[in-house]
Parts: sequence; C-alpha cells; structure tokens
Amino acid sequence: MVPLLENKVCLISGAGAGIGRAVALRFAAEGATLWLNDIDGDRFTSVVAECIEAGAATAGTPGDISKGAVAQEWVDAAVAEHGRVDVLYNNVGVSRSGLIGDLSDDDWRFQQRATLDTVFFCTRAVLAPMVAAGGGSIVSMSSGAGIGGQAGLGGYAAAKAGVISLMETVATEYGHLSIRANAVTPGPTATPPLLSYLDRQPGGVAAHTASLNLERLTEPHEVAATVAWLASDQASSISGICVRSNIRGASRKPPRS
Repeated sequence: MVPLLENKVCLISGAGAGIGRAVALRFAAEGATLWLNDIDGDRFTSVVAECIEAGAATAGTPGDISKGAVAQEWVDAAVAEHGRVDVLYNNVGVSRSGLIGDLSDDDWRFQQRATLDTVFFCTRAVLAPMVAAGGGSIVSMSSGAGIGGQAGLGGYAAAKAGVISLMETVATEYGHLSIRANAVTPGPTATPPLLSYLDRQPGGVAAHTASLNLERLTEPHEVAATVAWLASDQASSISGICVRSNIRGASRKPPRS
C-alpha cells in the first residue's frame, strides 16, 4: 500500500511531546517530509532525531508560535526549503484550571494566546502557499471542552471552541481553492501530564474514565491515526467538520451482555 502522506510536505506545531510527537512519528511512518516546531528546544531536537531515525526527511525550527512573526517565519522557512506546504497540523494547546470568576487576566490571555492564537497565526501563514500549490489540508487539535464547555476549564474551553469555529470558517472561505480544514476532539488522552494529574485525583484514571464512551483514555497513537487520515488524500472530500471521539457519553448505559 502507498503510504498516506508520501511526498507531502507536512508542518506540525507542538511536535515535541504527547499527541504532537505521536503525530510526527505517524506522519514519518506515512512517508511525509516533516517540518516541525516546538517551544522547547530540547524536545524539538529529540523529536527531529526520532523522525529522522524513522526514515523521514525532517527539519524545522523551535520557537514560540503564539507570536505571529515567529509563526510566519516558521512557515516561510518551510516554503523556502521545500517550495510548498501540503499539510498543517496545529497541535499546541495549554490549559489553566479555575472557575470563570476566578481567572486572572493573565490566565485568560495565556490560554487564548497558546491555544487559539497559535492556530490562527500558523493557519493564516500557510494559506497563501497552499493556494499557490493548488490546495492543502489543515487539521487542528480541539477538545471535548470546546463542545458545550467544561467546568473549571472555561478559558481553555473558549479557546478550543474558537479552534473549531476557525476551521469551519477556513473550510468555507477556501474550499473552492481545494484547501480543506478540520478539527479533532480526541477526548482525554494518555499523555504524561494528564496521567500525572489523574494520579493525584480521587479515584485516579478509573474515576475519570467511567463516563467516557469507551470507558478508557484515548492513546496518542489513536489520535495520530485520525489526524493522518484527515491530512491525507483519502479524506479528500472531508472539510469543515470536527471529529469527535471518546468524549463523555450518556449517564445511563445498557447492561453488559
């Protein structure tokens, strides 16, 4: 079988850990040429090395893409190196817990800047190269918190709802130019930060997952598989949607047979 992303120039933000790293490695396995970013220089260097070891042509630049100029420079460098952008995966997102009435100005701005501004700046930067190349695919990480809100995560939920709306708008505005834009909400995912957090909560992982549709955490490689498919030509008619998986289900379930 032909790899899903063979000969595709794919940009991944926040690639150094967790879901971003899993997506980078899956894209590498699917034949992509990778241009990566992470705000942490050590993590950036590590994931670049891993993807090269996996056989993918990989480079990029570390930096804080919540700054518009940095995001633009990152994309411009990819175009200068490879001549085009075929895929952008926006992975960056950060939360700070707290009730809406207790969030400071800094809490609010930090979450909007890291979670929504990064998606906007990188998406805006790739549109012109994608138009010039005749099309492309943009996939952005949202969250179940962005669908209906979530107590204690209001700032993060608002930013993630914005990510979904932004992808829907890009799909509407640029679909006639063969640019697709989609979001993904994978549900709680077994990354080190979440596992560490759940270990400190009453009931641990089991209590947290009891109300999820699958009654377990999503694994990073499962998210990566969904992102890779959306990025690929196999999803060539899919645009303007949010793929929802393993989010909270109904409070009452049928008995097990």
